[in-house]
Amino acid sequence: MTLQKTLFAAIALTGLLSGMPARAELQLRANGSMVYDTASHLTWIADASIGGLRTQADAMQWAAGLSFGGFDDWRLPSVAPVNGIALQLDYSDDGSTDIGINNAGSNSEFGHLYYTSLGNTAAGLAQTGPFSGLVDPNNAVGPVFWTGTAGEPGWGLAFFIGMGAQDQLASDTLARAWAVRVGDVVAVPEPGSVALTLVGLLAIAVRRRAH
Repeated sequence: MTLQKTLFAAIALTGLLSGMPARAELQLRANGSMVYDTASHLTWIADASIGGLRTQADAMQWAAGLSFGGFDDWRLPSVAPVNGIALQLDYSDDGSTDIGINNAGSNSEFGHLYYTSLGNTAAGLAQTGPFSGLVDPNNAVGPVFWTGTAGEPGWGLAFFIGMGAQDQLASDTLARAWAVRVGDVVAVPEPGSVALTLVGLLAIAVRRRAH
């Protein structure tokens, strides 16, 4: 086996052993406790069940007060109007309004994660990527996650992740709280990467001494 083939095989094996997500958009951070989405520039906590069941107001307060991984700027995922003006709360199945399925644009942080970064379809959750807590064996359309976006009076927007649907939910309903923050976090090098770096630096030092 040539050196090039050996290197390719080693890289492939390292990827398998490290548990890195298959989709390049999602990158593990902080020993797998957080996931950075390079497409949306958001960092998600890897455990989607971390916040438990809460009303929307309680969920927002929990996220705002959360300190995790050395960061305290967490919040609930948000929804911006798909038309850029005001929320459209009529149902659509093509993502043209803010209620329904196929809300895959960057305006819906949950929708973008579900459809674009994880690669799911409206047929149902098939890809969970590096996240845990996204499957409810007792509820095919759940878990249901709160966003931090209000809907009509007394209602808030929520994401039914088992089917990729965004809809209104009475704000005093108990649904899951999951936290996200804007930006990347510092990636801690794996021990193997540190070792390779040291070997490279040593080789450079030896070469310089030889000249």
